[in-house]
Amino acid sequence: MAVSAGEVQLTSFLVKVASRCNLDCDYCYVYHHADQSWRSMPRLLSLENREAFASNLASYVQHAEIRRCVVVFHGGEPLLMGSSELVAFAAQLREAVGADVQLDIGMQTNGLLLTREAIDEFSSADIGISLSLDGPKEANDLHRTSRRGRSSFEQTYRALQLLRSAPDVFAGVIAVIDPRTPPRQLLEFFSEQQVPRLDFLLPDAHHLRPPPGRLEQPDVYERWLIDAFDIWFTEYSGLQVRTFEALLDAVAGMPSQTDAFGFGDVSLITVETDGTFHDLDVLKVVSQGATRLDGSVRDTPISDVAASTALAAHRALLKKEGLCASCRSCDVVDVCGGGSVPHRHGLNGFKNPTIYCKEMRALIRHVQARIADSLELGTPTAVSAHYSHDMGQFECAETSMEAVASLWANAISNQSIGLRRALHWLEGSSSDSGEPAAAKVLLDSPSTIDLLAQRPGAIAWSNAMLAIDAGRPVSAVDGSPLGRDAGYANWMLARLQESSEQSPEVHGDDAWLRRPFGNAIHFEGQEILPAAEPLLHEALEILHAWRPAVAQELRRICRAVQFIRDPAADPDKIVSFSDNAVPGALYVSVTQRAKLVDAYDLADSLLHEYRHQKLYLLERVAPVVESTSRKVVSPWRQDLRPPSGLFHAVFVFVELRRFWKHVRSLNVDRLNTRAENQLMDTDARLSEAFLTLAGCPLTATGRSLVAVLEAAAQE
Repeated sequence: MAVSAGEVQLTSFLVKVASRCNLDCDYCYVYHHADQSWRSMPRLLSLENREAFASNLASYVQHAEIRRCVVVFHGGEPLLMGSSELVAFAAQLREAVGADVQLDIGMQTNGLLLTREAIDEFSSADIGISLSLDGPKEANDLHRTSRRGRSSFEQTYRALQLLRSAPDVFAGVIAVIDPRTPPRQLLEFFSEQQVPRLDFLLPDAHHLRPPPGRLEQPDVYERWLIDAFDIWFTEYSGLQVRTFEALLDAVAGMPSQTDAFGFGDVSLITVETDGTFHDLDVLKVVSQGATRLDGSVRDTPISDVAASTALAAHRALLKKEGLCASCRSCDVVDVCGGGSVPHRHGLNGFKNPTIYCKEMRALIRHVQARIADSLELGTPTAVSAHYSHDMGQFECAETSMEAVASLWANAISNQSIGLRRALHWLEGSSSDSGEPAAAKVLLDSPSTIDLLAQRPGAIAWSNAMLAIDAGRPVSAVDGSPLGRDAGYANWMLARLQESSEQSPEVHGDDAWLRRPFGNAIHFEGQEILPAAEPLLHEALEILHAWRPAVAQELRRICRAVQFIRDPAADPDKIVSFSDNAVPGALYVSVTQRAKLVDAYDLADSLLHEYRHQKLYLLERVAPVVESTSRKVVSPWRQDLRPPSGLFHAVFVFVELRRFWKHVRSLNVDRLNTRAENQLMDTDARLSEAFLTLAGCPLTATGRSLVAVLEAAAQE
């Protein structure tokens, strides 16, 4: 039978399998707030209570005609029960509810006890894992330490890497905000770690226990939230941040999928390690016993709990008519929904605005304004924007002039903004009188900034300086730290005054074309230029003779070429690379076993890296792959690659295939066998790569482009 009108439908069950923890996070609502009932709880959920809950749940899903529900293993730290016991409990629950009910099982963990073997067990048992991690070490260790104050970061970071290699079980990360950590630092960290989903939580607080630090800085959380949203919205929208996605849903009038925004209904109860039923676990911040409901898994049907007066009272607080008078009359109440119930608590119970009312009002109004502005300007607001140009025209240099010009202008505009910010920072922070003076001269000339924004080294420098200004550690590829470089402003000023522009600039002495790679790459000395520069121009002429549009587009978007060697590579291998951290720079080797490479091989390298740069331009506007932690096999690499890396390889080798077909048609004796082998190898690998991409989470833009590439690979 279905639930009655006065009975909530429970679809989520937070089960405390352990009441103790191997960390002592100082903001934890279980151990450091009003309710201290954990002290009298059994350490682990007993076999008897596990069996009773399984039976009770089976009866309830049948009673309420539920076909899908969620059980989350929680604590304390759930891994204290042991991975094998958790897997057995999950199997027990699924067997109890039967095959007709989809039972999703997850776990919230600090990761300290997570091992590869445990992850394999959870993967086999289809148990999702969410990790508690507040950010990089300096952020995480503000609060998440042992009872002796020791760091938990290294162990949790190890767990994060294990989870990244197991995307089938990695559900996401929960992070509690501390406004002392800049939002950009967190977003960059979690984006780099490719977490599948991120949930920012405000510190639990209410009117009798205000948020930490707000008395001293009344607008500290407001500023943090608005800054975080703006950075995410404009730079990291591919990172799924549940907090902000829920807010966008609420602003759009849709259900927000979180109790932090919008109106809703009770759908979750908690089971403690003694088997007793409890309300929303976070209500522990209110008072001793605030979560307690009548009965336990052994003696009370879940249907009775669902029909209880306690849950009915909680349910009323989630409706507009259950809010206090000031909330009901608020202009953003339909978005805010009154905020999280525990955060409303005061001397008069829950008849108050959330303690974060000021922050919520400011953030919601800001987001509404951003959405309105973006609609007025015609910019997309979806997480993965779709590119409006025809992908067939974009992919081919002969038809991509307009599209690439627009993408290039967009990139230069954004790079100019970053460069100005870095120079303003330098102007205001340097103690050397010459450095601010150089920064001011550059800033006083907008046209100069736009010129510098086309120089890959200047962009690499400005991005690194802004990261340092935000308090983030910056490292070269080899792991060596990159520090503040105020003198580069003087170098840029002198460079503009003494040299004429050419594109690409050949093996220039720009330190920031090289510094991001540390000692991982060997850069050739200037003595190679007399031989290498003519070879480069010969290679560019080869490309021009083949397809003038390709050579012209390369010169437009690739503004620097550096000659390199990789000492660790096979001496027969011709090395080349490019990196989006240094946009528009091509790194190519011009020697092979101490001899100059063939001009056609150098043309291959230039074409290869130019195609990466072209796709980077598109990805800054519209990603081709959805945000994912998944890794796939690439036919061109021995290690697993993210789907975006495989997509780049396909985009590159479709063009290289055209080039080597042209070379074969030239019928040059020394190149015929090479061209034939290159084409056979490329065709085989492209075929495999397209099959893999078909199973990857591509965006609408990615699907359109891959269809164009697949057709081109058959030409």
